[in-house]
Amino acid sequence: MSLLDQNWGTGGSADDEAQDDNQQGRQITTSRDGTLMLIECAPQMFELLANQMKQDSSINNDDDDDEDAQLTTGFQLVMRACQRFYQSKIISNDKDLSGIILYGTENSLNAFDFKHIYILHELAQPSAERIIQLETLSNKNTYKIKYDELFGSTQATGYSLNEALWTCSNLFSNSPQRLTIKRIFIFTCNDQPHASNLTLERQAKQRAKDLNDVGIQLEVFPILTETIIRFDFKKFFQDVLMLSDEDLDIRNNQEPTGRLNELLKLVYSKEHKKRAYCTVPFSLGKAADGTPLEFSVSVYNMVRPCPKPTKIKLDMKTNLETKIVTKHYLPETAEILMPSDIQYGLDVSNRRILFDSDEIKAIKKFGDPGFELLGFKNLSCLLPHHYVKPGHFIYPDEKYVEGSSCLFNALLKKCLEKKMFILCQFSARRNTPPRLVALIPQGEEMNKKVKNDRLASNGFHVHYLPYADDIRNLPKNDTTRAANDEVDLFKNVIRGLKFKYRPDKFENPALQTLWRNIEATALNKGEPDEFIDLTIPSVENQNRKIVGYIDELKQMIFPPGYVMGTTKKSATKRK
Repeated sequence: MSLLDQNWGTGGSADDEAQDDNQQGRQITTSRDGTLMLIECAPQMFELLANQMKQDSSINNDDDDDEDAQLTTGFQLVMRACQRFYQSKIISNDKDLSGIILYGTENSLNAFDFKHIYILHELAQPSAERIIQLETLSNKNTYKIKYDELFGSTQATGYSLNEALWTCSNLFSNSPQRLTIKRIFIFTCNDQPHASNLTLERQAKQRAKDLNDVGIQLEVFPILTETIIRFDFKKFFQDVLMLSDEDLDIRNNQEPTGRLNELLKLVYSKEHKKRAYCTVPFSLGKAADGTPLEFSVSVYNMVRPCPKPTKIKLDMKTNLETKIVTKHYLPETAEILMPSDIQYGLDVSNRRILFDSDEIKAIKKFGDPGFELLGFKNLSCLLPHHYVKPGHFIYPDEKYVEGSSCLFNALLKKCLEKKMFILCQFSARRNTPPRLVALIPQGEEMNKKVKNDRLASNGFHVHYLPYADDIRNLPKNDTTRAANDEVDLFKNVIRGLKFKYRPDKFENPALQTLWRNIEATALNKGEPDEFIDLTIPSVENQNRKIVGYIDELKQMIFPPGYVMGTTKKSATKRK
């Protein structure tokens, strides 16, 4: 059976196939993820953070505000992290579901009447009320009063992690929406919660294994305090997370952090959606007996610009979202037309040619999705002006074709050795026209300064190539070129203005201003949080860096006697 006969995960339905190629940068599937925060409330979580963590928290950072510096206990730190997680979900994907469960509390609130387990937030979409509540629970002046009011004493002891995980599983099972990915994030300061009760320890490990078997992912974020200065995954959580010895060494060698931004960075890295844009076959041709030689690859989108949220039409009276319904009527009789009654026409030589919907779909079908090998070329053949639009990244997928990784890695190894790229024809979906692409090999690259930090992974970059009519011959205009001494001077100026660029340090000012205004309105704040636009250069710093070249630039560019900031007066019109 040919691979094309299988149900390939192109990630789209019949409606999705009607989208054009301009929407390739968007995620095709409409899915929801579910994330539950399982937070331990042992007395140690209300101690001061460990000395190294507390010291990190007090460091002044451009991204930390005064409130973050007041997060002195592990409970405050986790509550603020959950608050920021909710806020990021509203921006990135407000359809995802999130919830919070506390274990180790004095009061209990759950469907099974388990002791010391309190469901703070059911699995649902983030809301302004939830964010305000988490802000109260993380505030230095109010968190203790609010905690005693809701959950009881902070000195409560005794709980079953097995029952806490069972409660999480029940929330996932009772979710009315279908969840594509289910995650449980455990925040704890105890590396062996049931050291004195082997029965509870065995039950918790078995429950974690059962959750993994049904596709629920578990992740642990250790919180260190003044009395708990080390977290050893080997004691208990190695079996819960099913870590290999290599992964165990990586976890135990990670330095703990008490800074909010670094904790959020860890949470986001575990929550990041590594979902493929599509999964398609890669055809290498046919074998001697005519059998197609193919393997499976997953296509991932690279970095894309974050757009502003789309506008939603609301009902004027109820303020509820309106649903747009389009109906076609026959003008003569006002009869509603069904989709099968509608035909499409094209005028050719004074004659109208009619097509039905099935014929239109057949016309738009250019072939089956996938990569088709055309040949190999040297990397030197790729030129800068061959860039057309953002590309993708492909990686082998063993789900559809076993052995894809072996063939993929062999192909990648040879391309890296010979410094060649693969020329292919690529169709992402059935209704998209094929495009010529260059598969540029990329080898694995590790960070030499940071242990186990991968900078680049093995795979191919999908680089879209232009067609012949996409490249125009522009007329060359003779322009006056600067003298060599002027060019050398400006080179020195540019070198002086250079700095170490980090994309994550520059946020889109338009988006940040928009979301801060929305947040201030939703959370009933008096005014939005202040935003510092780092895209605006500091003129003082620039002048300080090139102060030695300013006078020389003036003498070289401007004529003698020229005064900066003055303009020539325009002639007065005669009346």
